[in-house]
Amino acid sequence: MDSRNFIKAATALRQEIKDFSVANLSHEETQAQGGALQKDINAAFAGLQNPTLPSAEKLRDEALAAGFFVNPLVSQRIHEAGRCWQN
Repeated sequence: MDSRNFIKAATALRQEIKDFSVANLSHEETQAQGGALQKDINAAFAGLQNPTLPSAEKLRDEALAAGFFVNPLVSQRIHEAGRCWQN
């Protein structure tokens, strides 16, 4: 996925995560919507080609804070890319 498409997808997913976190859902709805959102998060990170994108770091942080899983290898790539910019 090119950078522009990732940024668009990450922005939309971040909003969906926020909406999901404050939604008053039944247990079944939480399971279903949470599962679908997890799949979308996985798909976005699977297509990530540029881990230096600030939107990748923001999506990772918000997904983890909301209790979603982010592949540790993807998280590590994002962290390492961020360290490169700090040096």
